[in-house]
Amino acid sequence: MKSKVVAILYPGCIFFEIALALELLAKKFEIVLATTDGSDHEASNGIKIKATASYSEIDLTNCKAILIPGGDPGSIKENKVIDGVIRNANEKGLWLAAICAGPLILAKAGVLKGKRIAHGYAPEHLDFLKSYFEGVHLTSDHFVADGNILTAKPEAHIDFALELACHLDCADAAKANHTKDYYRGILGRKIRPLTLAIIQNQKGQLLLHKGFDCFKNEYFYRPLGGGIEFSETGKAAIEREIKEELDLDVQVSEMMGMFESIFVFDGNKGHQIVLVYPATFVDASAYARETFDILESGNSVGKAEWRSIAEIESEGLPLYPSGLKQVLFKSEGKNVDS
Repeated sequence: MKSKVVAILYPGCIFFEIALALELLAKKFEIVLATTDGSDHEASNGIKIKATASYSEIDLTNCKAILIPGGDPGSIKENKVIDGVIRNANEKGLWLAAICAGPLILAKAGVLKGKRIAHGYAPEHLDFLKSYFEGVHLTSDHFVADGNILTAKPEAHIDFALELACHLDCADAAKANHTKDYYRGILGRKIRPLTLAIIQNQKGQLLLHKGFDCFKNEYFYRPLGGGIEFSETGKAAIEREIKEELDLDVQVSEMMGMFESIFVFDGNKGHQIVLVYPATFVDASAYARETFDILESGNSVGKAEWRSIAEIESEGLPLYPSGLKQVLFKSEGKNVDS
């Protein structure tokens, strides 16, 4: 029997906020569209969406996730049936994914106590709804994953969709950023600010990800790090990325260099402004580990291992991004050819 995911629809909900998530999940799961009484749903744009169940008919057998869009959930604020469904789903450990105003439905069911969430409410709305969100940590983040709870602001519906799809093995976590850019319509057409962590052990080896470019049929090494988000400093991005990728905390020092990188990876052109920061593990025992799993949306997408520049050169593999070696050698007072 095919596993399923359930979308909770209600009068006044904004269907498009979960549309991409359902599009990705439909590759693997049966999609159940549930309304209060099982009648068809009229979306905010007037399109009729055929319901497949009422709230009371929701069967969580072989169900993997419940999705809740935003909009105006006031019409089901007092609905006890959906509260029971959500509490039951939470007890079973199902993914509960809500966007914009959708977290209110989770909050009223009592499953958000002690959780960090993202949301689409303005301060004046939160004051009015504070009794529902008592004991809930309301963040200003665009997207938050906390245990089995996934929440997002409405403008993060693409991140929301890909995060859930990765957790449910409907998308390749290693290519999540590539896929997000595709749906944003900016694939290969944006300059990306990137921050990289230079983490060294006592032998002077760097902690590097060994990657593979299918288009070039080439293995390569690259430091850990990632994109800098809006209003985030390069230092903060390093701390966040290493925590997300390795589940380890780091202390970040002052920037050691910056350069521009225009490249082609997996056949797609990219353009990056790269900030490079030295970083050290807070937990010194981490330096004794030979390899590290690199995580993305809860999935292992690669390994990080210790390599010196000399070891990389002896393997005949490149160190990316191009320009990084110059920054490293300059910091040591050395010269390097292009």
